[in-house]
Amino acid sequence: MAVPKNVYQDHADKIAGASKALSQYGISLAEVVFDLSFVVNFIVGKLLHVFSQEEEIYNYYNDKGNVFNQWFVKRGWGWTTAAIVLFYTCTIPGRPRHARAKLALVAFLRWAVATFWWVLFTQWCFGLPIMDKVFLLTGGKCALIPTHKVAAMPGLDGALSRQFYLAGAGYESVSVSSYSCRKLKGSWEGGHDPLGHVFLLVHASLYLFHEVREFWPGWAQFFTNANLFSSSGDASLSGRVRRFLARAPHAPVLLLLALWWFMLLVTNMYFHSLAEKLVGLVFGYLGVLAVYYAPRWARRTP
Repeated sequence: MAVPKNVYQDHADKIAGASKALSQYGISLAEVVFDLSFVVNFIVGKLLHVFSQEEEIYNYYNDKGNVFNQWFVKRGWGWTTAAIVLFYTCTIPGRPRHARAKLALVAFLRWAVATFWWVLFTQWCFGLPIMDKVFLLTGGKCALIPTHKVAAMPGLDGALSRQFYLAGAGYESVSVSSYSCRKLKGSWEGGHDPLGHVFLLVHASLYLFHEVREFWPGWAQFFTNANLFSSSGDASLSGRVRRFLARAPHAPVLLLLALWWFMLLVTNMYFHSLAEKLVGLVFGYLGVLAVYYAPRWARRTP
């Protein structure tokens, strides 16, 4: 009589098979799971919005003035940069001396490319950033600009005057950035907003994960290292923190990843249309494709 195959072993074999198939394309199973977690985030956020009671949906977290949004998300790339600098500051000294310079250089170049993509999308792209270009090209504008705000702008008699036109009780413009629109107390309306908020959270999370993944020791070793913080005999808190970070440099990155994922879930529950959030998601994926996957595929090409 045949012995039935253990169901857990069957699942393990399927996972191993999927991992082997993905490795042919230079992709790991962990990367696929993490990358797709943002799609899951969108679905879960939408379901929570639809099926939760109103008092559970609208609370402190959908207030744009909440501490997480004001102190972390709005300074998101700065926190992301700080986390990766701290990670490498703790990681590089433990590497062989001959490998340290190359590791630091490669890490810096990847950060520079990721930062450049963040700048292009949210800050400047040979004029307006990409997200504002998309918004304005799809019929958007900065409306309801108070007349006294426009009148107080220096250089209004020159080229600047062609950027604004009177519409009712206020001015409108189809050539200023979203940042300038907010400064002018105008209303950013009418176009398709690709959501720099979603882009930042996805782009920053993907960058952090792929940057530190190759140094990941596994959960068992991570928790073993983390336990040293509480079991250390060093009476100095700063000494214990330094020892902890030296052994578990992933900890700050994991905390930031958890916060970014949670804030993305909040955004998916409370703000904007599904189409706008999906566009922000797609642009967020483009950065990791260019920085991490494209070089692998290029090296594999015969």
